[in-house]
Amino acid sequence: MSVPWRNSLSGELARRLALERRAGLEREAARPLTGPGVVDLLSHDCLGLADDAGWRRTLARCAARHAPSGRASWVAGGRTGLAEEAASACAAYFGAAECRFFASGYQAQLAALVGLIVPGQPLLPDRRMHASATRFLGQSRARVLPYAHADMAHLERRLRRLAEEAATTEETDSRQPVVMSESLFSMDGTLLDMPAWRALRREFGFWGWLDEAHSLGALGPQGRGLAAQWPGAADMVLGSLGKALGYWGAFLLLPEGFSAYLEQWASPLLHSTALPPAHAAGVLALLERLPGLEEQRQELADKARYFRDCLTAEGLTVRGDAHILALPVGDAAACAAWAARLRERGILLLAARYPTVPQGQALLRCTVRVGHDREALRRAAHCLARTAPRRPGAETQ
Repeated sequence: MSVPWRNSLSGELARRLALERRAGLEREAARPLTGPGVVDLLSHDCLGLADDAGWRRTLARCAARHAPSGRASWVAGGRTGLAEEAASACAAYFGAAECRFFASGYQAQLAALVGLIVPGQPLLPDRRMHASATRFLGQSRARVLPYAHADMAHLERRLRRLAEEAATTEETDSRQPVVMSESLFSMDGTLLDMPAWRALRREFGFWGWLDEAHSLGALGPQGRGLAAQWPGAADMVLGSLGKALGYWGAFLLLPEGFSAYLEQWASPLLHSTALPPAHAAGVLALLERLPGLEEQRQELADKARYFRDCLTAEGLTVRGDAHILALPVGDAAACAAWAARLRERGILLLAARYPTVPQGQALLRCTVRVGHDREALRRAAHCLARTAPRRPGAETQ
């Protein structure tokens, strides 16, 4: 027969990539740089646990003593006693009733959206929520009403409008809004106004979804995050094991009874292999270690302030209230080119572009770690200033 289509899949993909390349959006998995003089501002391992020899020995013992695979999904038979113990201990440490583990924060976001949000549910995400959450919003079939980044006044107007609507509809049609935010925003480095957020929650009774992937381990009492510092601020917390906690995977901290909903409807629990016993043993060891990392948390805060001061002294515009600092650029191509110039000089950082951040709001993101010495941070700030675009898209020296 005569084939009707004229464009191959490879050709379509090549054309799509060419368009993104011209827009400065092409991505490439760069090989890591190591050696003297390299300043790594990419790594999420801000407390230095992943490089800690003692922590590595602990994990090696866990791997030697326990099975390396969960063998089945959590629902289909992978629910081992050790994994249940780790889930209970994680929930207790971070102040929640229940906990469920996932292979990544990306999976955890998807699980919450498809497992806990019902069609038509009013869902109010901060406009700067990470792409790992916002990419799934359509799958929830919720009534999505985003609010301006960190703008509690805008959020209040959204909530008041919903409350007014609910007052004039049938009681059975009145649905509790779900409000989504990060506590430490992963791209901008800004902190959520926790007192204002909690006050709105008390006034309007929304269901609070708080992403603490970049907070847990580094912020809050004994690394418990900002929700623990402000009791009553959130119903559900998303946490990452692969950032400040120096491990791998993610988890959801949930109210009592909510795990059952995930086990019924959340595809990542239904269709992914469960937490391996060896990994569960590592989680238990990690929870024992976290309270003793106060010195590292203080050092991290001190070095983050120092680096922010260095960047400001170099005349750069900087956003960020903790160990994540952002330098706004705007143009994606200029942002990628700036990051490339820095890489040539041994400074590694993230050129965050669409869809990681909104169109036209590209930025360089730096993550400070306890392993950075002050001289390296000062040198990195100077190099950032010397290589910065003179204006969006302009060539630099």
